Amino acid sequence: MSDAGGEKRKSDSPVLVAALFAINVFWGASFVANTIALKSIGPIEIASLRFFIAAPLLLVITYLWKGRDIFNFDKKDVGIFIIMALAGVTFQYVLQVSAQDYTTATNASLLINTSVFFIMLLGAVFLREKLTWWKIVGAIVGFAGVTVLLGNFSFNLSGHAIGDLLIIASAFLWAVYSIYGKKVADKYHPLTVLNYVFIIGTIGLIPFYLLMPHSPVTSVPAVAWAAILFLSLFCSIFAYVIYNIALEKMDASRVAVYIYFVPLSTIVLSMIVIHEGITTTTLGGGLMVLLGMYLAELKK
Repeated sequence: MSDAGGEKRKSDSPVLVAALFAINVFWGASFVANTIALKSIGPIEIASLRFFIAAPLLLVITYLWKGRDIFNFDKKDVGIFIIMALAGVTFQYVLQVSAQDYTTATNASLLINTSVFFIMLLGAVFLREKLTWWKIVGAIVGFAGVTVLLGNFSFNLSGHAIGDLLIIASAFLWAVYSIYGKKVADKYHPLTVLNYVFIIGTIGLIPFYLLMPHSPVTSVPAVAWAAILFLSLFCSIFAYVIYNIALEKMDASRVAVYIYFVPLSTIVLSMIVIHEGITTTTLGGGLMVLLGMYLAELKK
């Protein structure tokens, strides 16, 4: 995310605050939607169909909203867009949805937030961002929470371990996406970058979709289509548009606070919709991850 510009504090519209809360609930619900769709179709199909719908729709919405000029870019940045697309869309969602074949929606939602710590560490190494003591303490607490969530991890990769490790790999890729995103954050409108990331990332998903076994789209069950449409329209289009409006209207630090609603909404919705239980291990490890995120964001 780019830093909010200007010295003057931006006003927090009640409508926009409500919309921010809603989209973070949607992002939390995306893990539940993945679990529902996985009962009928494979992870590659879910990731691919999600962006086959989302990418062209975002393109049209952006064109109608911002006009043709927003798609202008420097050819020197193509390499950055490709890396962001592969890390933020193609491999990101192949790993993330595949992981949920093995682990719970709750674990996935909690572990994906380790991206905060990976971003912090990679930022210190490659962008020379300051690594404060609070960031170090936060990372230690957060990764301690990860070890708790992994639970009875062993080298034979039994139980949820495969899924949990895939989610952690997905979180690392999101950190790579974010670090490269900072390189172009001040150069382009967020929707410019997002459109090229969606388009290139979707192209990257095509070989996975064609090479892996998949059902004809006409035979995909209605419940799976409902989950995919939710992921495409609410978690990709609506959420990203609202997120970018929020970055224009509010301080970036204020926008970031709402990420805490993602795992919380996943836990609640998992219990209500798919009757997924929560263990003391999950609760304890999850609280440690969230505490680590909070500590890492302290300014002093």
